[in-house]
Amino acid sequence: MLDALYVGATGMRGQQLQIDTIAHNLANVNTVGFRRGVVSFSEVTAALAATSGLDGVSNTRGFANGLRGSGVAGEVTLSLLAGELKQSGEPLDLAIDGVGFIEVIRADGTPAYTRAGKLAVNGDNLLAAADGSALASRIEIPSDSREIQISPDGRVSVLASDQEEPIEVGQIDLVAFSNPSALRAAGSNLYVAEAAAGEPQVAAPGELGMGLLRQGFVESSNVQLADELVTMMVAQRAFEMNARVVQAADQMLSITNSLYR
Repeated sequence: MLDALYVGATGMRGQQLQIDTIAHNLANVNTVGFRRGVVSFSEVTAALAATSGLDGVSNTRGFANGLRGSGVAGEVTLSLLAGELKQSGEPLDLAIDGVGFIEVIRADGTPAYTRAGKLAVNGDNLLAAADGSALASRIEIPSDSREIQISPDGRVSVLASDQEEPIEVGQIDLVAFSNPSALRAAGSNLYVAEAAAGEPQVAAPGELGMGLLRQGFVESSNVQLADELVTMMVAQRAFEMNARVVQAADQMLSITNSLYR
């Protein structure tokens, strides 16, 4: 009976995580380059359900292999579906058409990764993400530049006010992971890599399976509003069912306890 309480409680926690994740997805339905979170459920490490018989031999009361489920645990991973590319016309908007992330260096010196290519020039004249984090390639843009050109293979060129031909000032590389769904959201539309994501692989756009860059485009969020609303309704009903399991177990324990009165 106590097991029913714990199993129901883990189910409620899992569905609460599902609802929280859906709410986060819906809040970012219009966020450029956003990757929706997906909750995957796994069985909690099964508990050994063995008891000692009169002869001292362990028995399992019919549980297969002496194990029984102990509920579920939820884990949030990233959806790998690409968002729609939309033309913005802004020269520093950059979309990735295919696989890969843009690597930036945050204020604390640690790397992070993004698909939101709304670039800007920060206070140090470095090409940076929207939050000011400089690109890992540290591309310096001359202050007198009147035009910035980014080719599909990542070459960055600028045209100064006193020049007729653009000069190349740097290269934007892309980073891929063997398990990109394990990247963890770090705020400001940035993601950080944990051990489960695998070692980062760096290559120029168009090489080693990397996507190409599209200047003047942005990648929209891959959140589908209708799908999220349906999933939320299912999660709400699942939460209610788990709550009823806990309530039923509590009532049965109450009845059992009253037998001793």
